[in-house]
Amino acid sequence: MPYSNVPSLPRLTRLLRAAAALCLLLNLLNLLVHGPASAGSAPRWAGLAHTSFRHLPQLDLSSGMCFAQDAQGFVWIGTQAGLVRWDGNRYVKYVADAARDDALPDSYLTSLHIDSNGRLWAGMNSGGLVRYDAARDRFVRYNGLRDPRVSAITDDGQGGLWIANGAGLDHLAADGKFNRLGDDWGAAALRDTGIDTLLRDADGTLWAGTRSGLFQLRQGQPARQVALGGKTGLAVVQLLRDSAQRLWIGTRTSGVFLLAADGAGATPLIESGPVSTLQHEWIWSMIEAAPGEIWFGTSGANGGIVVLDVQNNVTHRIRHRSDSPDSLFDNDIMAMYRERSGVIYVSHMTGTSQHNPQPRMVATIRHAEAERSGVLSVPAMMQAPDGKLWLGTLSNGIDIIDPYRGYIGRVAAGASLPQGRVLALAPGPDGEVYIGTQRGLFVTSADGSHTRRVRLPQRRDEEEVWVLTMVGRTLWLGGLDGVWALDLPPGGQPRVLRHESKSLGDSRVSAILPAGDEVWVGTRNGLARLGPDAVEVIPSELAAPDRLPPGYVSSLLIDGQGRLWISNFGTGLVVLERTDADGRRRFRRLGMQQGLPDSGANKLLQDRDGMIWASTDNGLARIDPRTLAVRSFGGAEGVHIQTYWTNSGTIGADGELLFGGLSGVSVVRPQWQNAWQYQPPVVVTRILLNDQDIPSGIYNTGLGAKAPPITVSTAARERGFSVEFAALDYTAPERNHYAYQLKGFDSGWVNSEAGLRRASYNNLPPGDYLLQLRGSNRNGDWSAPLQVPVRVLPAWHQQPLTRVALAVLALLLCFGLLQARTAYLRRRQRELEAMVQARTAELRATQAQLETLAYGDPLTGLANRRLFNDQLRHLTAQAERGGPAFTLLLIDLDRFKPVNDTFGHDAGDAVLIASADRLRTAIREADRPFRLGGDEFAVLLAQATDADTLAPVCARILDSMATPLPHGEAVITISASVGAAIYRPGDSHEQVYKRADIALYNAKAAGRHTWRLAE
Repeated sequence: MPYSNVPSLPRLTRLLRAAAALCLLLNLLNLLVHGPASAGSAPRWAGLAHTSFRHLPQLDLSSGMCFAQDAQGFVWIGTQAGLVRWDGNRYVKYVADAARDDALPDSYLTSLHIDSNGRLWAGMNSGGLVRYDAARDRFVRYNGLRDPRVSAITDDGQGGLWIANGAGLDHLAADGKFNRLGDDWGAAALRDTGIDTLLRDADGTLWAGTRSGLFQLRQGQPARQVALGGKTGLAVVQLLRDSAQRLWIGTRTSGVFLLAADGAGATPLIESGPVSTLQHEWIWSMIEAAPGEIWFGTSGANGGIVVLDVQNNVTHRIRHRSDSPDSLFDNDIMAMYRERSGVIYVSHMTGTSQHNPQPRMVATIRHAEAERSGVLSVPAMMQAPDGKLWLGTLSNGIDIIDPYRGYIGRVAAGASLPQGRVLALAPGPDGEVYIGTQRGLFVTSADGSHTRRVRLPQRRDEEEVWVLTMVGRTLWLGGLDGVWALDLPPGGQPRVLRHESKSLGDSRVSAILPAGDEVWVGTRNGLARLGPDAVEVIPSELAAPDRLPPGYVSSLLIDGQGRLWISNFGTGLVVLERTDADGRRRFRRLGMQQGLPDSGANKLLQDRDGMIWASTDNGLARIDPRTLAVRSFGGAEGVHIQTYWTNSGTIGADGELLFGGLSGVSVVRPQWQNAWQYQPPVVVTRILLNDQDIPSGIYNTGLGAKAPPITVSTAARERGFSVEFAALDYTAPERNHYAYQLKGFDSGWVNSEAGLRRASYNNLPPGDYLLQLRGSNRNGDWSAPLQVPVRVLPAWHQQPLTRVALAVLALLLCFGLLQARTAYLRRRQRELEAMVQARTAELRATQAQLETLAYGDPLTGLANRRLFNDQLRHLTAQAERGGPAFTLLLIDLDRFKPVNDTFGHDAGDAVLIASADRLRTAIREADRPFRLGGDEFAVLLAQATDADTLAPVCARILDSMATPLPHGEAVITISASVGAAIYRPGDSHEQVYKRADIALYNAKAAGRHTWRLAE
């Protein structure tokens, strides 16, 4: 078909050459102005990488003003509403209590400090200074400050503390007494303004930030003010000494300064880019996120976190984005902290977020342009010969990005390139780029400036193009109409060399892999091999493990051993291991049982070391082709894109593996892999003895078996004790493993879920025990066990002397009574035997009748409301003591009254009896059904405690109840509505019932014949 709207080929060639020359000239000018992009200036992808945060939903963790990590590993957060201890799973909050001398005097925390002895100190807005006594779980107050507003605390190097407050500088000696030592350091001159921040150097020099500027304090010398940018009087609110011993100074209104090496003055930090606003912003917090990387927390119109790469003197901002749920929670930063394993906490007024900077192997690209709203969704990508990355998007055409300079340009969807999804990209033999879309095949110039449609005489222009693969001058194209091989002569029209459709077994082509003289073609339902003269459709069989499973083939790969790898969207990965002499293909399957994070595999890539990488619908996986060992990578390893597009991926110019996802691009740098080796401390977080909290801190001090035992008295033996514990790996707490063992009672280790982490015991025999608690990091590497001694006291009758005396007395009494009783028993034996036989039958009948009347429903044979209430109370009490959760179902027959009115009460009774039988059939034997009265039933479920497991149970009940019931000549059809409530900690049995009743009401209101789960 002639191109009526396209220039002639010679003219087009001249235009393309002119465009290429213009691009080369522009690139040369760019190099002259900016210099070459190289790894020496900044890492590849650094300017595009997204900083991902994990947000902690607990409201009590918000409004944090300060952080600290104690010697045991707990993270403490001082907020405006109390002091919070966080273990990665559970928090404990301490607030002011005017009635207690051992409580906080003020809930507004302003400073936290861990001294050289590992003790936690806290300063408050108006409550002065306290020390936390971990062994007794209480606070010790220290009176004597000249001003109760404590803004900063630091060690003095001799076992005491320097305390910065509203009246200047106070000193607490090692003996716990205040003195005026600060006056000898020149601090008397700072009393009028007070001190807002304080830092002590290793040589004892103090740096004091005040509302009047920065001062250097040395013993026996007057305070020396340091000019900031040539100015004095700037309010200093933050100080940071980094690992290279640089002193960073944060101000209230003038940004950040760096102290000169001679300490004589400080220079301001200017942001990278055309406009710098940092020098006019309030610096709320400063941390060294990594060696040579400083974070400055700001607030205000621009706000967010300014990140400085010290070596390259380059900055960028981390800010909140409404289109990225894992972006910074808020742009107003209140405090930041880096705990020992490297996790960074960022506090805002409405929440706290954490970021793990350690896994640098994977970079996430969420946005091609920072100013453009909406995250990237990349169904196709291509590594261009010039090093740039082309990203095909859902509806915005193609974004072109550079690993060093970021966004370069776009092939916009519009007049030349149609709206819709870009499905495939392939570099052409002459520098052009071929584009597969939902509306046909297109080609564009190397810079994307000139785009046109490619028309094939035998193919409809608007036919979708799902796969493009270039080999020499042959372009392989796959779509819903099969596979095409196109010859691309220089300057000429594409010519069809081959077309296969129905011969593939499925004409919907999803992957193409040329391999020598043959071409492997993946379809949406299988695999085919194209030989020079024939097509082989590979048989598939789901039941046979060594056969190809049927399903969507999303990508293909040949590994270093020459084996074909197949990613299957539904069954995982498949490896062609061998071909038998009879031509039968033998495959090996790798699914979730072998370690894949999800059975939906999307794209296969091979790194420079020969390792196979796969994107899935739940993160990434790496497979060793020699052993087929699978390792999954998720959020803790830096993979912050959960779901990926099928067959979207490429290998970067520097060996990176790039995978296109529904919410961005994952850039994997395999050479940057670092095994997570952090060994988290295991700590006791809570102890309940006889349902009462007791202090647990003493067991986290390293005493082990020498610590005072948990003493279980006789009165407490029935309820016993429970110990909650945690491994303080904050990177992915849900992946930590837990186990416990009570030496002297348990024969081995007992595993505990990460969400529970509790060892509970009751009714133990008297004696001394040793409870061992162990936890792992996110990779499952166990830390050393924590030991907690336990002592169970004997009852009075279990004392040794008491037992001997009782035994002797019992023998004497038995001997005397034996003689008397023998005669009496023989006389009564004959009488009793007759009476027993007569009464036994009566009692059995009576007991059966009473039990039926008391606890059974005479019509249906189900348990009645009375037994239901007893069982509900029992399960609630068990759950309150740490037992398993349960679920209550309330079931009501829909429109039951018309059955009685229309067919009579006999029909109504038949419906109730049938409903009871169906209910028994629909549930498990471990679950208990009840009839509460009328047409109302209930079920107590012992194991289904979430929506996913409840759904099939409720569906079976609804389907069973809706089955028509023959009655005489009539057929009665009814339905049922179900309300479900899962027990929540703290619920009473009345609350569980009320929540289920409300859910039943909602099910009725939703149109009946459905079920609802209470919130």
